[in-house]
Amino acid sequence: MSPKLSTSVSTTVDSHCQHISPKGQRCHMLIDNHHRLANGASRPTLCAYHAGRLKVAVPVVDPEVLAAELLGDIDSFTTADEVNLFLGNLVRQLARKRIARRDAIALAYISQLLLTSQTAMAKEKAAEKEKGMEDLSRYLRKGLALPLPRPTPQDEQPSTESPAVGSPDVRRAAGSGTDDAGRPS
Repeated sequence: MSPKLSTSVSTTVDSHCQHISPKGQRCHMLIDNHHRLANGASRPTLCAYHAGRLKVAVPVVDPEVLAAELLGDIDSFTTADEVNLFLGNLVRQLARKRIARRDAIALAYISQLLLTSQTAMAKEKAAEKEKGMEDLSRYLRKGLALPLPRPTPQDEQPSTESPAVGSPDVRRAAGSGTDDAGRPS
């Protein structure tokens, strides 16, 4: 029988700062319970020093004012011009450090998805329009009692075969010593 390992889950809350330096080292200071929570966090996770640095890095901006400045005159995101206008506003807010870098990245990605979906929708509309034109053409031909064009086997499958080397067409094209009537010259 193998011995069973006992694992216990600690329910204690870590009281140290959660900041990790660029070198991968964690801050050993105690959490400051008096700093204002950011981004809807349920409890503080930073020491007083790192909480202060975070406040300086991303100034507090009223979300309604920021949204009004980002959206500006944009009613919907149905055109590439509107998405481009939004991206321009986003760059301005990021340059003024009024929006967090991560939020800006997320909004830019969403804008990219919007542009991609607009392209797909435009292709679908073009295909529907082309199908509608074909249907209209068939309806008009039927009403005028005109024959419908039928594809020939050659139209459906283009021939990729080249003529045989000894055939008259190849000899004529190559100037193989015969005249137009096929007589030796």
